[in-house]
Amino acid sequence: MSEGQQVNFFAHYGWIVPFSTLLIIAASCTTPKRYQKFKPFVYRTNINIDTKLPASKKAELKASLENQLDDSLKVRTVLAIGFTPPFFYNRLSKPAVFDSINVDRSKTFMSALLSANGYLNPVITDTFRVDTVRDQHRVTVDFFVSPGKVFRLDSVGYDLQTPELQRLALQNRDKTFLKKGDPYSLQNISAELDRLLGIYRDHGYYKISKEDVFAERDTVVAALIDPTIDPFEQVLLLEELRRRRENPTMTVVIKQRSGRDTTHIDKFYVGNITVYPDMLILDDTVQTKKDSAIVNGIKFFYGSRRFKLPFVARNIALKPGELYKQTNYFKTINTFTNLGAWQQVDIDLFERYDSVPLLDARLRLYPTKKLSLNVDFETSRNVSDALTTGSLFGIGFVVGVRNRNAFRESIQTTTNVRFGVELGTNIVQTAQTIVSHNIAIPRFLKPFRVKNVDDPRTLININASYTNRREFFEVRSANVSMGYSWSKKPSALATKANSWQFFPINLELTDVIKTDSFLKLEERIPALKQSFKNGLIISFILAFNRQKISETRSTFYRARLESSGALAGFIKSLERNNLRRFVKMDLELKHFIKYTKSELAFRAFGGYGYVYGKTGNEPEYNLPFFKAFFAGGPYSMRAWPVRRLGPGSSKYYDTSAVRLDRFGDMQLEGNVEYRFNLATIAGIKLKSALFIDVGNIWARTADRNNIVLEDAQFKLSRLYKDLAIGAGTSLRFDFDFFLIRLDWAYQLKNPAYTEVNGGWFYKFKLLDGQFQLGIGYPF
Repeated sequence: MSEGQQVNFFAHYGWIVPFSTLLIIAASCTTPKRYQKFKPFVYRTNINIDTKLPASKKAELKASLENQLDDSLKVRTVLAIGFTPPFFYNRLSKPAVFDSINVDRSKTFMSALLSANGYLNPVITDTFRVDTVRDQHRVTVDFFVSPGKVFRLDSVGYDLQTPELQRLALQNRDKTFLKKGDPYSLQNISAELDRLLGIYRDHGYYKISKEDVFAERDTVVAALIDPTIDPFEQVLLLEELRRRRENPTMTVVIKQRSGRDTTHIDKFYVGNITVYPDMLILDDTVQTKKDSAIVNGIKFFYGSRRFKLPFVARNIALKPGELYKQTNYFKTINTFTNLGAWQQVDIDLFERYDSVPLLDARLRLYPTKKLSLNVDFETSRNVSDALTTGSLFGIGFVVGVRNRNAFRESIQTTTNVRFGVELGTNIVQTAQTIVSHNIAIPRFLKPFRVKNVDDPRTLININASYTNRREFFEVRSANVSMGYSWSKKPSALATKANSWQFFPINLELTDVIKTDSFLKLEERIPALKQSFKNGLIISFILAFNRQKISETRSTFYRARLESSGALAGFIKSLERNNLRRFVKMDLELKHFIKYTKSELAFRAFGGYGYVYGKTGNEPEYNLPFFKAFFAGGPYSMRAWPVRRLGPGSSKYYDTSAVRLDRFGDMQLEGNVEYRFNLATIAGIKLKSALFIDVGNIWARTADRNNIVLEDAQFKLSRLYKDLAIGAGTSLRFDFDFFLIRLDWAYQLKNPAYTEVNGGWFYKFKLLDGQFQLGIGYPF
């Protein structure tokens, strides 16, 4: 086995992971157990769809139709292990007795689903057959579904009797879920009604509901039923009707239901607000004796001084005398839930009619435990924070204390102490101790006012660490940062949300004590002198996250920017004290498509760091090692050990003399996974995945003669040559609260050996792959 690969149990026997996965997948034999003898039972159900939809859409439609099957027709199997061949098989336990009534019921359900998605004229037929195997009467049911043509929206209108409701609908029609040309969908109709109701409830219409508004659809030309129509016009309309049959469309009009309770269109204002900030679960708000106070027009009843009342009042979005807004109702609930000092938040609204309709609010807050002690045991494999010369297995022990209500204002403080070691070929290879103290204040500490943000927080972080990398160096570092975090969600019903973090102050001081062995390595690789040296970072950090979640698809965006030394560089005394000057940015996109028993996961990542500082009169080119990019390991390019890929297509690091970890100033990576369920054994969900990783890192690197290595730097013309490609499979144990992941991957294309068949399948051996142990999903 080549040097640098893992010389341990997993290196020799890691092939068991793909072998076990393939063995389980291949277990397609289905064996019935505990069935009723000589009675027909459901053995298999198939759904065949006749459609020209793309394969992905067809699979999505099939999964939706399978969910509409009657429970008796849903064939559920579990993976079983036998002592005689086949050792792995699917066991069908207690199969349901076949009844043709359930077939008709399933057809009704599937037809309703298709109609709800715009297929208004579907055709569904069925057949079934009985296969007799000894005392088993196995029934196979086949459904044949022809959805037909989907109806699309031709026009959308609003026709509400109440002028104010009509005006609000027209003012906000640009945000409608109903777009001309889109397929007709009951889900979109329902979303549009919810959107309108949210607008109305934000304008005081507290009682309005879906019983008051509805969507009227029309799939025919209404003028055809007019007896006074001119015959010539009727001919034109018939031609229009024929065209619609070829490309069916419909008109949707949102209307207001007549004859409803007139109080449903009353505009309500906020009346009296009563708050119980320290309720106990068994408390009765009427019988329990409490002290009282009025703050900002809000009446408080409290049994202790556990919370500052002005702090509680400041976080209530509902204000006495203001027009009622549903957004403020949900914002109040979400704010107190996110603060962390309360385990339960209840708001009751009571209607009261005075000169205007009023809503009195009663807010009951149930505090959670103030202090908590956390003790965690961590394990990680192939992950380190410094140079590695062999495979690593990390063990960490973390003790933390959390205060959820410091200074009686729900200020969250967390103090953690972590002791960790990494085991390699020399037993203890790295030892690390980290002490951190974090403070989260639930408001902005600033000289100016910011409006219209959710969950505002001021963050203060203090960290100190000591790392001993055996035979190479010791690193002592300290970090202090102060910043803000906040989020923004358009509405309580929105499926997307944005969040930001901004640290205008981030100070990091690193002291590296090098051994003689490491100093000799620096002579061979001059770039190490820049990466591994004492450094001061004075930077600001800006991070943005966005998520968009639906029932079947989820998308996550992340962007981060850090700039060090830009302003502090004008202070000459800092310049002389190893001030590191750089700009670093990275972008990440993750997209997930969910199916009934599987999921497609995509990830794209790009990062770049620009260094412009100087050491004396010599310009710097490389990011500090603790800020640099790297590839490989259980969460990156899984066919390579951590920090063993790149930079570029350079072979310099693959020589025996300088076999070291690789760091880069630029990284590109893409990952695709097909995740699927295998079985459930003893309550543990057994899952698997097939994956492919593509990417690399690049850096300005020079050899011992200070000659820059061109093939280590990024050039667009050499991108394909530099890209590494790995693929593999995975066996995953899902315990609900955490997931253990065993990955086995192969290097399909190694850019370090592009001179040999372009680097494809270089020294490829079936049993010589890369094993990775991970906790949680890779992305």
